[in-house]
Amino acid sequence: MNTIERKKQLFDTDFVIWDKANDNLVRWATDDDIVIYGSKEEAEIDCYGNEYVTKCTDLPLHHQEELLNQINK
Repeated sequence: MNTIERKKQLFDTDFVIWDKANDNLVRWATDDDIVIYGSKEEAEIDCYGNEYVTKCTDLPLHHQEELLNQINK
């Protein structure tokens, strides 16, 4: 029986914290994965003055690719 591997995708309902000036995303200290938030409000709690809460789908392509690699590993 053939199985089709379904790749996970990014949704505009998922958010990350992005430091635009340094082009960095907030990551977990334990495994260096990017922190993905399920709501904008949840992300805003962890956001500092130089950071922006951004939809995953609004990030530059290189960050979207990194997120896709992370959620599909």
